[in-house]
Amino acid sequence: MSLEEDIQEIKKETIQSHNLIIKTDNLVANLASEIRQIQKKQDRYERKYWINSVAAYVIIAALSFGGVYIGFDAKVGAIKSEKKQIEEQLAKTKKDLEALQKKISIRAQQEKSVEHLLRLKREKRFDDALKVASDLDTNRMSPVLGRLVSREADELRQWIGSSALAAGKSLLEKGYLRRALRQFNRALDVEPPGSVSGQAHYHRAELLLKLNKSAKAAEDFIAAQKVAPKASFADLALFQAGGSLESSGDVPRALSAYTKLLKEYPGSKRASAARRRIARLTHKKLKPASAPVVPSSSGGDEKKSGKKDESKSENKKPDPTKNSSQTPAHQ
Repeated sequence: MSLEEDIQEIKKETIQSHNLIIKTDNLVANLASEIRQIQKKQDRYERKYWINSVAAYVIIAALSFGGVYIGFDAKVGAIKSEKKQIEEQLAKTKKDLEALQKKISIRAQQEKSVEHLLRLKREKRFDDALKVASDLDTNRMSPVLGRLVSREADELRQWIGSSALAAGKSLLEKGYLRRALRQFNRALDVEPPGSVSGQAHYHRAELLLKLNKSAKAAEDFIAAQKVAPKASFADLALFQAGGSLESSGDVPRALSAYTKLLKEYPGSKRASAARRRIARLTHKKLKPASAPVVPSSSGGDEKKSGKKDESKSENKKPDPTKNSSQTPAHQ
């Protein structure tokens, strides 16, 4: 009995052990299943973590690259702007340099021309020297050099004009009218100072009267008074201009010349004669005369029944330019 009980006890324990094993096996299976689920969750978590990490890295890298790019682009823009400014400044500097080089070149040429001018003047080739001086542009020179050229040109005009005037007067006195006219023309062509120009106009006008060119003579008489209004011959020039205009038939301008003489030179010796001529010409306008009055070479307007003293003083005709101003002679 005890053996059977023991066997039964053993069977019972065996069955319990078997049940325990089955239960343990189930538990192990459940545990394995849970472990697998946990592993899967862990895998999904790690995968999400990895994806999130990659995404974060990508976003950070993109932001970093964007920031670097923006900074780089800004720096490049600043460099480009600075480069553009430098290029513009360089272009302006080159342009200024070219202008300066051109100015220096022109000034060097002008200085050579001035040296040539002074050499011609030393060699007494005054006409050639004046031509060189006339071609020079004083605006492109230094102030000192410009004043030097202007002074030299004025002296040359003074000398050439005075020399031609003296030669013309000498030829006029000798009766060489055409040659004298060329000298007076030469004196006026160089545009001398007012006194010389006035004398040249006056003497050319006298010469033209001798050539029976009253209209041209009148223009020169008027020009002589205009360029030298304070000269001693200025009133006589207007008086002669009036007479020449009368001879050419231009009565209105003749009246204008006489009126101007009375207005600007009321104390002139020819004022009374000018008044008489104005009265006569005004009377002619109302009652035209049969023949015009031809002025004498001295500009006298005396009638046969006029005052003898006044007639004599007008017919003496001294050279009015001799005492008006000394003829300049610049060696």
